[in-house]
Amino acid sequence: MAALTALSEPAHPAKVMARVLALLNPYFDKDTPQAIREIEAEDWASALSAYPYWAIEKAARWWKSDENPDRRKRPLEGDLVARTKREMDAVSAAKIKLASDKIRQAYHEQRPQRTEAEMAELRERMARVGNETLAEMRARMGVEKK
Repeated sequence: MAALTALSEPAHPAKVMARVLALLNPYFDKDTPQAIREIEAEDWASALSAYPYWAIEKAARWWKSDENPDRRKRPLEGDLVARTKREMDAVSAAKIKLASDKIRQAYHEQRPQRTEAEMAELRERMARVGNETLAEMRARMGVEKK
């Protein structure tokens, strides 16, 4: 669980803003004032604030790669958030699996434990009910027990 926590640790906002500025650099209008770029970077940092740096970086690299048919377009915050979520799929799946394992374990721990005598009585009752059911079925079908 500690590894998943580490993999899910949100990135530092300054690091996110630097990564986003690097991603957006080829798309910038060269006449855009630096103050506007900084505000934009803050908006991006806010949109990506819940995600770890490694996932953001993978999403940014994917955006610029030949695997992305929209790579020539300037990405919006939602574009990178969507891809970052996809990069996090394995971590999310592992969290769900661990949570379900914990629930299953808690269920088994809370389930009453039967003694050997109780188990023997249950087996005897189940056998008796099964034999009675078979006898009733044979009687209805007119078949005698061999």
